[in-house]
Amino acid sequence: MSMKPCLPESGTDATGADTYADVINGISRECHNLSAYCATHPAIISLNDGTTDHLHIAAGVQFVFHGMVIPKAAVIQAKNAGAGNNYASLMVSVW
Repeated sequence: MSMKPCLPESGTDATGADTYADVINGISRECHNLSAYCATHPAIISLNDGTTDHLHIAAGVQFVFHGMVIPKAAVIQAKNAGAGNNYASLMVSVW
């Protein structure tokens, strides 16, 4: 049996908030890689509908994470890393 690769999926959030908002609303296959970039102010990414703060993304730095398990149908969300410090142009991709 061959494993089907996760097709690249991506999402953006133009304006951060202090509570979680969807960036990718359910991925189609299990993925193992994630890249994220945020232009201004740091962000926090959750891979399980905002239940857990998983990844802290610094502003102005491209992050690439390999070897993680992002389950099929996972909803990837993001929020401001600091209250009131709204990030802008957060981009997230999984594959």
